[in-house]
Amino acid sequence: MAARRETEDFEDLLVSSKVLENLFGVKDRTIRDLVDKGIIKRDSHGKYLFWNSTKSYITALKVVNAGKSSAATEDYEAGLDLEEEKAQHERLKRQITEIKLQLIKGQVHKAEDVEAVMTDMFSRFKSKVTALPSKLAKKLEGKSRTEIQKILKTDIDNALVELADYNPADFYSDEHIEISGETVSSLEVCVNEDRE
Repeated sequence: MAARRETEDFEDLLVSSKVLENLFGVKDRTIRDLVDKGIIKRDSHGKYLFWNSTKSYITALKVVNAGKSSAATEDYEAGLDLEEEKAQHERLKRQITEIKLQLIKGQVHKAEDVEAVMTDMFSRFKSKVTALPSKLAKKLEGKSRTEIQKILKTDIDNALVELADYNPADFYSDEHIEISGETVSSLEVCVNEDRE
């Protein structure tokens, strides 16, 4: 009888967000997310129902950690939607698989691969351009204006070839493989890779 009375005292207890943050060890944003999901209960004045919120939070943690159990499912359905969580997880897995497939096919590139190729390309270009004055100084001596322009244009164009020489294969990562025909599904390659 005394335990029931103590529980009733807690059922009416209202606390601030800070109290729940400290009790659960989470940030304010997490408390708001839990309210949106219906796990934490709030009254009309913005205070939180201590007993119901704590009980729902513990139940949700049990369900997340232990999977579906019949007793917890009833309380859980009021808060987290397990099917929606699973669907979201599957969507993320599908997106990851699609990105891996694009990587394998060479349709997307890793940032570090692009950075390495572009750094190398610009370094070679810079070397060619900075070498032009010393390379052309003797060539241009005593030449007519037309000849100077022609020589400069030729050497500048040669330096610019460094930037125009785009080779998609330079950007491929280690995961890239050539897939010829449709004998082997690219998706199967990616899925099989995930299983290993």
